[in-house]
Amino acid sequence: MPNKYAFVIDGEGKTLSPTKFNNAFRLVRIGKAKLLSKYPLVIQLNKVVAEKEIDTTKIVLGIDDGAKKVGFALVQQCKNKNKVLFKATMHQREDVSKKMEKRQGYRRYRRSHKRYRPKRFDNRSASKRKGRLVPTIKQKKQAIIRVVKRLNKYIRIDKIILEDVAIDIRKVIEGRDLYNWEYQNSNRLDENLRKATLYRDDCTCQLCGATDTMLHAHHIIPQRDGGADSIYNSITLCESCHNNKVDDNEYEYKDQFLAKIDGKELNLKAPMHVMQGKHWLREQLAKTANLETIAGGDTANRRIDYNINKSHSNDAICITGLLPVDTISIKQYIIKPLRKKSKAKIKELKGFRQKDLVKYTKRDGTEIIGYITSLRIKNNKYNSKVCSFSNFEGKTYRGYGFRNLELLDRPQDLMFA
Repeated sequence: MPNKYAFVIDGEGKTLSPTKFNNAFRLVRIGKAKLLSKYPLVIQLNKVVAEKEIDTTKIVLGIDDGAKKVGFALVQQCKNKNKVLFKATMHQREDVSKKMEKRQGYRRYRRSHKRYRPKRFDNRSASKRKGRLVPTIKQKKQAIIRVVKRLNKYIRIDKIILEDVAIDIRKVIEGRDLYNWEYQNSNRLDENLRKATLYRDDCTCQLCGATDTMLHAHHIIPQRDGGADSIYNSITLCESCHNNKVDDNEYEYKDQFLAKIDGKELNLKAPMHVMQGKHWLREQLAKTANLETIAGGDTANRRIDYNINKSHSNDAICITGLLPVDTISIKQYIIKPLRKKSKAKIKELKGFRQKDLVKYTKRDGTEIIGYITSLRIKNNKYNSKVCSFSNFEGKTYRGYGFRNLELLDRPQDLMFA
């Protein structure tokens, strides 16, 4: 079983050091504390703890910012053994752009069918505001701030370290240093061939399909034979395929790899979503605690030194720079930002609501943890009530009854599981 920690606050709301999961439930059971939240587990002691009794060992929050997923990790700097207190991966919302397009369509329909007025761009002061972030980008940065503020309510954060990701696509494509005048119309993101290759290949090994593992940018034609150091001569491979299959057998896979990347366009959406708004994000994070940044290459080097498998939450641990004793046996939380407003036609069925965190038990005993996406009443002679729910890997289960469904939590703006 993975280690689990519970956040602890005293009777006045002061943040204390976390405690083990079982001890937290013991304190609740014997009446020395009350349960504030189950996901994540937060308890409040009945007594007030004096300032001099509060443990002040340093706690660092690492954040691995990504376009689709964001890693968080809280590591406590202890005298003998650094402890990972919390690690999580947040799945960013990907539906905002489509919803905005849909709303735009409604707006245009009303203007064309109900009333007419000429377009007035000058009237859109928000669109012309200096430093404005587009909503699709801003909501992702705001989701990170929401998680940090939530954690800061439960635990003292002494320092925040954010990974600064940057890729210079122009230099990567051309494989050479550019003159100053060539940067005038460039897409400056940073000089990192490996990251550009991984983004293009959707961070997936192009030989075995592995994702959450150490990934390498392999030169299809070796540099020792004159192969170019550009993205057109690079492909993403996992560490196992690279070291055990392809290494020293490059020409055996040459045609296969060239065919895979032939005509493949650079996917700039992911790096651009990370790059845009990063200054705004830094300003907001600095209001919570001391903020530092770290380069992506340093994170990768630490992950190799610490011998930790690649994942967003594990990268967040490496970002803190505190070598932990144990990372594998720490519970991995999944976080999902939620819309503040719900447009569900059916508000409640059988005591369940949309967005509720639930557990469904199949007949064979298999348990599925997910969140309700819809509630409906079937139009048949039995007038049966069913729901649909999704797990955190994106799989949807439709038309399930409520008999084997158990309510775990009713989140408001952030879902922890």
